[in-house]
Amino acid sequence: MDVRIGARWDDPAQDGRIKEAFGQGLIDYMEVNYPIPFGADPLALGIPILAHTSSNPTCSAEGVNLNVARRVKEGADSAESPWIGEHLSWLGTAPTGSLGYQINPLFTEEFERLTVLNVMRLRDYYARPVALELGPIYIDSTGYPSEMHFLGAVANDADTKVILDVTHWQIANRNLDRPADYGLDAIDPERIVELHVAGMRQGSDGFWHDAHDLPPNDEVLAITAGLVRDLPALETVTFEHNSSAPEEEFFRCLQALNPVVGTARAA
Repeated sequence: MDVRIGARWDDPAQDGRIKEAFGQGLIDYMEVNYPIPFGADPLALGIPILAHTSSNPTCSAEGVNLNVARRVKEGADSAESPWIGEHLSWLGTAPTGSLGYQINPLFTEEFERLTVLNVMRLRDYYARPVALELGPIYIDSTGYPSEMHFLGAVANDADTKVILDVTHWQIANRNLDRPADYGLDAIDPERIVELHVAGMRQGSDGFWHDAHDLPPNDEVLAITAGLVRDLPALETVTFEHNSSAPEEEFFRCLQALNPVVGTARAA
């Protein structure tokens, strides 16, 4: 199966660069983060859409926000998205689907059961598959060997797909002093349908953090190449880049990512 490359869409400020990248054959789709800003119409760009959101507290005892879920479903239905990406978060602060701070749950059996219930309800409401993603990690897990084991358990018990954010995964492994490949074996490889790649930077506190204003580093690109080669069900690789970051960097990264994905899949 060919692996498609896409770019994250957060707001209309990205329309020009994403349309140009699609016209140049650098991307095959855009990943739209719902709910979208008022008045925005990403469908009008005529580019295939994958639906995603970071606004649903999938791990909260309060349950998900039905208003958010309705808007996500409407967007996914209009775009005929093959699945909807959801974050495993206890709380998110973004008012729309754009990049925002995610608060991780406690990685315990109690939270796992609660998350499975929320995710299954969402999947049934959406009437399409859900793909689950982790945020960056800064402290050790509590009730599971790691956050990757928690993700694997939720995906198995709720019967979902998985988005492996390569940058988040490597941030966690660096922050917790783990090998670069730690945790991958906790997830059923047949469930991983999408990869996310972005930049990262080390803060003054010594911890590594997401940096969507930067391109992915060489290590992330090399790991991505290996995953593209080895994951049997992988369909997409999404580049996440802030709309405020330079367009030149956006295109340079896509130009670097395309041969990485193409060569790895052909190997």
